[in-house]
Amino acid sequence: MTSKEKIFGTLLAIALILLISTQTIAAQPQPQQYYGITGGDITGYVLGNTTPLDWAIIHAKSNQHTYEAFSGMSGVYLMRVPVGTYNVTANFPGYATSSANVTVTDNSSTTLTFHLNNSINVAVSAGSSSVINYYLEENQVPVPEFQPSFTLIILALTLAVTVMLRKSHSEHEPVRKSS
Repeated sequence: MTSKEKIFGTLLAIALILLISTQTIAAQPQPQQYYGITGGDITGYVLGNTTPLDWAIIHAKSNQHTYEAFSGMSGVYLMRVPVGTYNVTANFPGYATSSANVTVTDNSSTTLTFHLNNSINVAVSAGSSSVINYYLEENQVPVPEFQPSFTLIILALTLAVTVMLRKSHSEHEPVRKSS
């Protein structure tokens, strides 16, 4: 077996391990989304007093399903849902939850603007992560980040490739005679 075949086999094995492990790490429940042809849109803004709130959570709950969306820049949100009656709720850490009932018909577009009021004060000092911790605890929203095991896998893969490349490079260097 040549050194190139060894390197290829090792890289293939590492790639398979990485693929299997990332599927395990990344397997988290995702919010239900609806992409059907029939149904309608629920859209609007989420405002905290008069300030747009980015990343507010909006739930549209019917008897059968719950759909979830997040407000984007300027507090704007949009969700497509099947025909039916929904209780739509907007939530943001540190603000009181607001809700409204809406009936969605085929090809309809309903606009709901939520005005959330401050409900608590969270003291934040420079470099503090209390707002982030409060947000995570209150909403249990998965935050995209590298998991510790994923970081270790990337580090091990990088180290393995570096060692193999150096070993391969040193095998192909001519032997130098000392004078």
